[in-house]
Amino acid sequence: MTTAQRKEIFGRCKSLGMSDDDRRALICGLTGKESTKELTDKETESVIGELRKRCGSVPSVPIPPEKRNPKAYKPAVPGMMTTEQQSLAWRYIYRLRELDEKPRLHDDGTPVTPGERMAGAIYKVCGITTKSGENIFKWVSFKDGEKLIEKLKQYVNTAEKKAKRSESSENR
Repeated sequence: MTTAQRKEIFGRCKSLGMSDDDRRALICGLTGKESTKELTDKETESVIGELRKRCGSVPSVPIPPEKRNPKAYKPAVPGMMTTEQQSLAWRYIYRLRELDEKPRLHDDGTPVTPGERMAGAIYKVCGITTKSGENIFKWVSFKDGEKLIEKLKQYVNTAEKKAKRSESSENR
């Protein structure tokens, strides 16, 4: 069974609202086998054919990214921070949060959110005022994104070294 066939089986079962048990029961009813891993090519085609009938469609057509999850899909804007850069920046922010010895708090005692922390880093590194929210990187250029990532990487490295030092001093 190819990866595409496996994805089609699981995707069609999901679109039909089938649970894992329902999927296994369908496969067992059609082939006598309990798992997709045990299926032969002919059995795989039979399962896919049955699922296509139940879905009321013929062979699946790839769904474009913007229709898969429209809230998550953001087309790239030339010259601006890429989605890969944004993802890496968020990973560094969340890593910093893990490494914090004590939670960062506002004056009123509420915790600082990762979005607020990212907005602060963008302001400090790039001089761009932004709000934590759905499009925090709207005004961050590709070059500024590179600078932001490098600075966040430095923050993480420093925090990791500090954590190692405090661990070694506790073990003494």
